[in-house]
Amino acid sequence: MSCKSTIGVCYGPRCSDFGGRDMAEELRKMGHEVEDLDCQSLCPHAPAIRVHDRFVHKATMEKVIEKL
Repeated sequence: MSCKSTIGVCYGPRCSDFGGRDMAEELRKMGHEVEDLDCQSLCPHAPAIRVHDRFVHKATMEKVIEKL
């Protein structure tokens, strides 16, 4: 039995500018279900991606995959 990860990507302007939307698309291409989040007010930590109800700050694909 597999456990599906809950992933949310902040779609605020700063997170989007720092690659959040691109990472969301990459994660979807990998088969993950991704929720588009309104701005999470984590701008200094952009891009912010939520994995299992915890945010990954200054997220990279490597950091996100490690948390899955």
